Amino acid sequence: MKEARVIYDKDFVIGEVDRRMFGSFVEHLGRCVYGGIYEPEHETADANGFRGDVKELIRELGVTGIRYPGGNFVSGYNWKDGVGPKEERPVRQDMAWNVRETNEVGTNEFAALLKELDIQMLMSVNLGTGTPKEAGELVEYCNLPGGTYWSDKRREHGVEQPHGFKLWCLGNEMDGAWQICMHTAEEYARLCRETAKIVKWMDPTVETIACGSCTNEVGHEPFGVWDQAVLEECYDSIDYLSLHRYFNYNPKKQLAYKMVDTEADIPFFFRDLQNYLDTVKGACDLVKGKKRSDKTIYISFDEWGVITDTGAVPGGVQQEYQYASFKEMDAMIYGGLLCTFLNNADRVKIACQSLLVNEGGMITTDPKGKAIRQVTYYPFQDAAKYARGKVLRGSSLLPTKETEHHGAQESMTVTCTYDEETGALTVFAANCDMDEDVTLNLELRSFKDLSACGWRELYDEDPYAKNTFEDEFRVVPQERPLADPVDGCISVVLKKHSWNVLRFQVK
Repeated sequence: MKEARVIYDKDFVIGEVDRRMFGSFVEHLGRCVYGGIYEPEHETADANGFRGDVKELIRELGVTGIRYPGGNFVSGYNWKDGVGPKEERPVRQDMAWNVRETNEVGTNEFAALLKELDIQMLMSVNLGTGTPKEAGELVEYCNLPGGTYWSDKRREHGVEQPHGFKLWCLGNEMDGAWQICMHTAEEYARLCRETAKIVKWMDPTVETIACGSCTNEVGHEPFGVWDQAVLEECYDSIDYLSLHRYFNYNPKKQLAYKMVDTEADIPFFFRDLQNYLDTVKGACDLVKGKKRSDKTIYISFDEWGVITDTGAVPGGVQQEYQYASFKEMDAMIYGGLLCTFLNNADRVKIACQSLLVNEGGMITTDPKGKAIRQVTYYPFQDAAKYARGKVLRGSSLLPTKETEHHGAQESMTVTCTYDEETGALTVFAANCDMDEDVTLNLELRSFKDLSACGWRELYDEDPYAKNTFEDEFRVVPQERPLADPVDGCISVVLKKHSWNVLRFQVK
């Protein structure tokens, strides 16, 4: 059996876990909003039309922030269409997904939902067909208490207190050819800088997120060059650079760029994500050095996920979207991606899984029926619940696996968090080997007096097993016995294509 050895010491720290890392994304796309979160005819719907069963699953999931309303959708969206009396709102043709947008759900409705759920809003503004002035008016509408035209309009619309959104996303994937009114790096950089100025003039307490490269896939020529150009122009005006990445092992499911990766290439995904982060961090630090600045630009990885057979294809082609149909091995990939984000906690401060409901969603709804948890729900829930305090820097010897297109790659991804306040020590591990179990030998240095709290394992012998409406608990985490470490050392066997959470308590 293959073996892995990982050493953690409480004095070797990567960074603090930012709770905003456990965010998600809601776009007006397919049945994410209409027929997903929002279904006034559903038996559990509240007075605003939002499904009660979906709200409960969101609470249970532990989502800390949601980016809204897009996405490709936002690049053609006029926010003014989605406020005021519903009966007066126009019906528009959504240019991004070629469907009718009724504007039944808009800024105030969604803000009220997030307030009820105690979730932070990451508000996106239109920098495709939109202007800096319109973005500033949206900030005025949302964040100013009153006494101005747009803040008083909000009060007329029944929202007396300002929303006070603190995170503002300046556009979406503006370097993508599929985007409504895509820009060159120079065009976007100037537009972003001027928008950030106006947004912060309107509310000096907010933080802004600029569009970085929307993917590092082969074929995406702006990658890297785009980031540096945007940073050169906007460094002093922004706080975060956004990144997006969807991983796909089905070469028949092509998106914007042709890909060849197969299931055998899954161990490479986490190295690819790390390479992506390293490149963009390098661009950020290059510009920081050139400007001789004391300011550090952090990363908001505000779209990430795994492509399923129902994944949306951009380009204005109308489609019938159903819901994500995730497999057991997709949950293992989700866990590995979360581990990678945590292992970059010094720079990745915000992350948003995409999407929350139905299309790419961790939650699936049946119109007029029930809502279920996709298998990917569980690793996200685990990370949101147990990743607290500091991320420790590990020293590891990990097994490798030969991939189809990327040579030998490490077949295991692991991270560890330690909460000094509670004494909770948690190790998260994804065994990405589709064929073999692995013995994980943990040496938890400086944690000599440890007791085991639990081992949560997500595994099914069939990596293609799914949760469905007919069998919604086909793949769920199981609690396994875990011995107390001896002098900080413990060995456990992680099953092939499994996700694992090992919890300990410092006595």
